[in-house]
Amino acid sequence: SLVDLGHNVTVIASIIKSRKVKKRAFNFESKYSLVQYGSYLPFSIRSGLNFLLGYLVFRREYSLRKFDVVNCHRVSYAGLIMRFAKKRLNFPLVMTPHGEDIQRIPEINYGLRLKKGWEKRIGKNLLIADAVTAISDSIKQEMDFLSQQKIFAIPNGINLDEFVPQKSFKLHDDLRLDYRTKIILSIGRNHVKKGYIYGIKAFKYLIEKYRITDLVYVIVGRDVENLSYLLSKLGLQNRVFLVPQKDRPTILKYYQSAWCFFSPSIVEGLSMVSIEAMATGLPLVVTDVPGNLDIVRDNKCGIIVKNKDPESMARGILDLYLNKELYNKFAEIAVKQVKNYEWSNIAKKYLDVYQFAIERCNSRK
Repeated sequence: SLVDLGHNVTVIASIIKSRKVKKRAFNFESKYSLVQYGSYLPFSIRSGLNFLLGYLVFRREYSLRKFDVVNCHRVSYAGLIMRFAKKRLNFPLVMTPHGEDIQRIPEINYGLRLKKGWEKRIGKNLLIADAVTAISDSIKQEMDFLSQQKIFAIPNGINLDEFVPQKSFKLHDDLRLDYRTKIILSIGRNHVKKGYIYGIKAFKYLIEKYRITDLVYVIVGRDVENLSYLLSKLGLQNRVFLVPQKDRPTILKYYQSAWCFFSPSIVEGLSMVSIEAMATGLPLVVTDVPGNLDIVRDNKCGIIVKNKDPESMARGILDLYLNKELYNKFAEIAVKQVKNYEWSNIAKKYLDVYQFAIERCNSRK
């Protein structure tokens, strides 16, 4: 989107050692320059080799391209490189934390800042930045040690052209479900922070307590098959379906097949899958945690339930199930409000922050 607005963009990123992941991550055409750094040697991170290579590649590109401003995404390891570079080159620097590098959830041991030494490192990285962007209010609250004048709330965006709020039965066909079946959909890799265990227990409570027969729960993502033990334990093999990660076109069809989107997460930076669900016209049922709460609270497009509370989650889904007028209202609001997350609009907000950083950096020289 920045390129479309007439700007030259260079992305400097570390190499991805897994060939499978590398193919998935970079198998696309781009309008910007992509420069990679790093080593495939063992222990290249621990030894500091990748740090050195990252700095040298950045310095080379900075000399060649004369960057007007640098936006460092993720403020842990990349932040260390940029702090080192800024001390020597003094360029306008914007930093953008995304989740694990700034959030802390001690009960599930989530967050780099809980690990020895990283609280101080990340704090120093953010302090040296001329401006900082927060993808959600929850992320902003984690940076209360910074001057609030240099923090700007800018969410991540999506490409709305990808999404069409129309009905598909692709997921029904793949799972051999009756077309009248309503699908509660969750998307994302199986990680403790996603709270899928609580989501499955909530669905168990919902169908047993209220004897609902036309709902199923589908979880799509990497490693979700590891939850199959819980389905067997709860006797949900025919009502909850675990679908491995799919390609992008298939995921888009799965959104269109769903009845609502459900995020039982314990924490999120900003739930991009919830925003994508909005673009497809799906009402949301999300937990009251950072990165989830922000989306529904700000857009009034769904129901907020208590995290790690299967009964509260079940009641939230039930409210949506029993109230068709409420369901239609949330669906309409979702499609309308998701325009706020269009990348072209988000890019313009970043340009304002870049200008702030440039002026602040110049005033301190």
